[in-house]
Amino acid sequence: MGVLKGSTLIETIIASVIFMSVFAISLETISRLTVGQEDNMALVETGHRMEECYREYARRENGLYTREYEWGEITVLLRPYRDYARLREMVITAGIDRKRLELRHVVEN
Repeated sequence: MGVLKGSTLIETIIASVIFMSVFAISLETISRLTVGQEDNMALVETGHRMEECYREYARRENGLYTREYEWGEITVLLRPYRDYARLREMVITAGIDRKRLELRHVVEN
């Protein structure tokens, strides 16, 4: 039978450093995935609020309207659409931190 040699102190330290590095990288990856999911929930809520604004402001007069939320604000701009008397352009813009979402609709008077 073969004889097993013992590990040296340097080999043990190097193995420990590799193990700790892999563990730290996996923890960092998990924390980034968790933060990403919170951002996704904020985007879903923002999309819902923007559609809500579309339903609420589509029949109002031309102008600029603003709604404030905990996470940012939504502005709704209603203006005539080109040279068409019966159509209007509706631009809904949401600002979340440093992100900006925009929806454009053409609505009938």
